[in-house]
Amino acid sequence: MTTELTSTFSDLCDPVRLFGPIFDKELRVSSRRRRNYLLRFGYILSLSIFILFAWYSILGIRSSGSTVFLVSRLSQAGRQIIATIVWFQFIAAQLIAIVMLSSSVSDEIHKGTLAVLMTTPISSFQVVTGKLLSKLLQLMLLLAISFPLLAIIRIFGGVTWDFVASSVCITLSATFLAGALSLLLSIAYRHAYTVILITIAVYMVFFGALPGLFNMLAVKGMFIFNRQLTQSLLALTNPFVAFAAANAKFIQSGVPSFFSWPLHCLLMLGVSAVLIAISVWRVRKAAPAKTFGPSSKPWFAGAMEKMLNRIFFKAGSHSADGSIIPVTGKPIIWREMRKGFIGQSRGEAAIFVLLTIAFLISAVLLLFSSRRVSFLPQYLMYAFYLVAMVRMAVFSAGSITAEKEARTWPVLLATPLEDRDIVRGKAIAAFRRNFPLLLLYIVLFSISYIKMAGIKSIIAIVLYILLTLASSILFVIGSGLYFGTRFRATTAAVAVTIGLYFAITFLFCGAFNPLNRLFITFIMSMSRGGQWIYLGVTITRCLVIGGAGLVFARYAVRRLRYDIF
Repeated sequence: MTTELTSTFSDLCDPVRLFGPIFDKELRVSSRRRRNYLLRFGYILSLSIFILFAWYSILGIRSSGSTVFLVSRLSQAGRQIIATIVWFQFIAAQLIAIVMLSSSVSDEIHKGTLAVLMTTPISSFQVVTGKLLSKLLQLMLLLAISFPLLAIIRIFGGVTWDFVASSVCITLSATFLAGALSLLLSIAYRHAYTVILITIAVYMVFFGALPGLFNMLAVKGMFIFNRQLTQSLLALTNPFVAFAAANAKFIQSGVPSFFSWPLHCLLMLGVSAVLIAISVWRVRKAAPAKTFGPSSKPWFAGAMEKMLNRIFFKAGSHSADGSIIPVTGKPIIWREMRKGFIGQSRGEAAIFVLLTIAFLISAVLLLFSSRRVSFLPQYLMYAFYLVAMVRMAVFSAGSITAEKEARTWPVLLATPLEDRDIVRGKAIAAFRRNFPLLLLYIVLFSISYIKMAGIKSIIAIVLYILLTLASSILFVIGSGLYFGTRFRATTAAVAVTIGLYFAITFLFCGAFNPLNRLFITFIMSMSRGGQWIYLGVTITRCLVIGGAGLVFARYAVRRLRYDIF
């Protein structure tokens, strides 16, 4: 009896025995992967850039004034830097958790090793928890990197330990939720980018669009609960609202009538436990049944696909009886457009449907919400734009890497088609398949800026959005095609394309450009002609980004016949 109690107690205390050999194996493999060390380097580098930007926005690089004045602003600088750190790790931890767990189970299913694992004494609980906790442990290390910074900057004053503890706990519970959802979706969908896009779209709808709609209805007195109760419920059930409430409590403004961050963390952990339980139930059934063949889409997605084909493409591009349809027009474009605007799998249909729901709710929020609370639809609009760009990167880079993975790339290169025709056809198809989403984004952008600037500025708004959107499209498609020729896996090509796009647009040409603040200060100091200089610089940036995309496309043509097999 004593031996059995000792064995049970040792199993509970030893995480390797409790979560099984999968947890031990993943920890050993993670410690030997170069990508984890690159992830830590990139995390520290990005965090340092955000901290420097926050410090520069408060004190500046060469601060002027007396020493007493500078010392008096240290507490404000400390508050700003800590707010920047906690927001950065809150967003970054969830994104990294989604990416790291997006292929945790699908890789095992695709390689055929999950079915073998199911024949061993390893339980489904050990498989799921081993995958989840081993990846989240790497995230704990990243969060531990920034924790000493939070403790040191407290010396500046104005920051309490209660805020530090609440922000860290809310971040941990939100990270567990994001990781559990990504793990559950990785059981159902094969490709990592499909899981990532579906997870982001789910967050946009359930943690962004719907809460914003409920809050707007409550403010207008059209919801079943009043405004205070609605905001309190959202703070308890929404990680982003809870984190914003913790920051509002930190700066003592706009705190909901009832907010308890320990209760919120317990609720989020409870939802994560439910998702883990569903994953444990699904993983054993997914092992023998999942063949990753083309699955049928829901009926509403098929109806939407037919409607989009009638509007944007030639009718009759799909045969109902399965007969052979003759090739019309450019063969590459015809072949790619045969997949439709939505796609052929349930995952692509789910992404399109979720984005359509997010668009409808965002349009309602932009039209009927006041300017004072219109920041949420603005964020939803930019999130919609980023998802559309990621989807375009998937279709541009994945159009080549998918050929390599299916072993059809040598066959395509053996046809009489020229390299230039292949690249041009895949670029045009990637744009046309994402054109409906880009059109929806243009509608959201136009509604937002017409509401702020008035209907008289519609021409300037349209020209601005078309110019910036065209440059981004050229860069994403061109770089995606180039990295599609460089890499063999779709996930790697898409990750490099999106990473490079974010680095250029947001760090070197966006708000975090070191010269941006100096340039804006110079424009504001000019009495005349400042807006024309700003417009000229904006046009120059767009031309540079678009030109870089064309250069990438040209190099993609040159590298098309390298690394074929």
